[in-house]
Amino acid sequence: MNLSLYYKDLQLFSPFSSSVFYKYRFFLDTRIGEDEVLFQLDDIDNDGEIEIPILTGKENRLTLKIQEPIGNIKKIINFQETLEIGQFLGSLVFSDLNNDGQKEIITSIGSTFSGAPRAIAAWDGDKGDLLWSFPMGCGPDIFEILDIDQDGNKEIIVMGRAPHNGVSANGTDDDHSYIFALDSKGNLIWRLILGGYYTRWWIKTLDIDRDGQIEIIASKDCDREIDPEPGEIRIIEASTGATENLYKESPSFSEIFILPKNKGEIQLVVGNSVGDVILLDRHLNPLKRIRVDHPAIIRGVARMGDQGEKNYLFVQAGFTKFLIFNEKLKELYRYNIDYFSDIKNMTFYSLKDQGRRYGLINASRLYLIEKKSWPFFVWLGRVLSSKFISHLFIFIILNGLFAYLFTLISSASPIELKLQSDWLDQAQDLAHRMKNALFTIQLQAENLKMLAQKKLDDHDRQIVLPISQSILDDVSELSRQTRILMKILTHRPLNLKWVEINSLIKKVINRYVDYYRGKIEFLLDLESESQDVLVDEEQLEEALANLISNALDAMPEGGRLTLRSTIIHSPGKQTIKGLEIEVEDTGQGIPEEILSEIFKPAFTTKKDGLGIGLTITKRIVEAHGGRISVYSRVGVGTKFAIFLPWRNK
Repeated sequence: MNLSLYYKDLQLFSPFSSSVFYKYRFFLDTRIGEDEVLFQLDDIDNDGEIEIPILTGKENRLTLKIQEPIGNIKKIINFQETLEIGQFLGSLVFSDLNNDGQKEIITSIGSTFSGAPRAIAAWDGDKGDLLWSFPMGCGPDIFEILDIDQDGNKEIIVMGRAPHNGVSANGTDDDHSYIFALDSKGNLIWRLILGGYYTRWWIKTLDIDRDGQIEIIASKDCDREIDPEPGEIRIIEASTGATENLYKESPSFSEIFILPKNKGEIQLVVGNSVGDVILLDRHLNPLKRIRVDHPAIIRGVARMGDQGEKNYLFVQAGFTKFLIFNEKLKELYRYNIDYFSDIKNMTFYSLKDQGRRYGLINASRLYLIEKKSWPFFVWLGRVLSSKFISHLFIFIILNGLFAYLFTLISSASPIELKLQSDWLDQAQDLAHRMKNALFTIQLQAENLKMLAQKKLDDHDRQIVLPISQSILDDVSELSRQTRILMKILTHRPLNLKWVEINSLIKKVINRYVDYYRGKIEFLLDLESESQDVLVDEEQLEEALANLISNALDAMPEGGRLTLRSTIIHSPGKQTIKGLEIEVEDTGQGIPEEILSEIFKPAFTTKKDGLGIGLTITKRIVEAHGGRISVYSRVGVGTKFAIFLPWRNK
């Protein structure tokens, strides 16, 4: 299933009943443009129907369209206040703050590496006038609005993450993560410092112990690789900020969700970075835990179909798996999504329409999950005419062989495995044989397709053509993977020599300046003291070119590319520890959930990419005894940092 297509249906076995299918359908009439941002779905005008807020920004002026799922535009709001350069709206919610019957628009305002302050702001829900703004240094990614003290005026609970790029405002910085409360006019009630740089918190609010007081349930995520902080789940008093209960584990936690139970009881469900899905009681005692293959992100808890009071858990596992569990963490259904790069900030919403329930995935596009009933013979015909038969022959025989060989190679670099040249020769020979076999299969499939078009009647043609096309699609994918395998198997020893690093950086960047002139701003922030480093010039040049090329691809509409070189000294500045080279762009950014995947072989978000550039880059850096790190934010930009250890002449 290719989610990037404008319209794509896929019938899947239902996790609920053997007699129905699930249908993922793209809402064609609500396609989101490249310059538009989709915000949280809600019943904005209290008419009992879900509306979709879509924001468009041109020259820092913002326009908000309120749209129905079927595409009709209900309302357009033009924001009167412009944002500063580098600022953007991160979240947007409609709420009646002061209980006057009119909803205000409450937004978080983020900023890129420009240094502009962040904020929580309230706007008039009709005219778009700015009512108030609370500046801050931390990044206000998540907030909830509720009446904590039951006086009719609502308070705002804010999570501020720690992006660590030097912004301070209003008593907060971005080297720490915060949770704090504001009143309906934007005044600070309390503030709580909870984590260091590159940490964030996911928050939910409710009266968890049924004592009449609202609590905040918060789960902690830490993105940094050096000395990562342990994950935490806290229960915090919403009125004071005092911590009532605390649960710690070593991995980071994803967003936490509330699972309603019978008689007013609740449980909590959360995923973590090692792939656990965990059920906890309201006192944060673990009740059950299951392990999935990859980091687990809970995307939603909702009722589906005619299943009464049953809730289902929707889980993203790593970058390609979408799973559904019941309340007891029994896996009911899983599906591998081929192009998960199209899923950005995926969120699951439950919709109800004339007694039927649907699920809506909020991604870079909108997708609907609904129950569809099919007669048995229709179901059987669809299975027989699907990819099922061809997959048995192609993937069991060839893809199975490839997966085994690829696992051996991708588990570590050739240098770490100390692969011998004779083994490499044999593996490369095997890859060439696979390539030849695939070419033969491709020819036979094309002949089968041609014969079907010319010789078969309509009924048989409708069965054979999808099978032959499926074989051709599979051959194309396996051919791509074979090219990746052959490139991975090519082991190049280092040819070390002393190279002046600033000259090398200028040499690489000069390849691109003329072609991108007027579209990309190139900035060089190089170490003033010229330094020679012992490197393989050709391979390091290739590694930098891969990073620069990716950065430019991430800025299709233009932007700024910065290259830095920095000499890293010991704490006393008596000796040099190493050299750091940074490649920073102001492009689309990389979703947090895939950052851990980007250096893996065959992983790519590009339609025609092999997914090998970053793998080779990492291998080159590590062959020099160095390391590479990445820091990114969707809609803000990405920074790759290469550290090379120092060697004296």
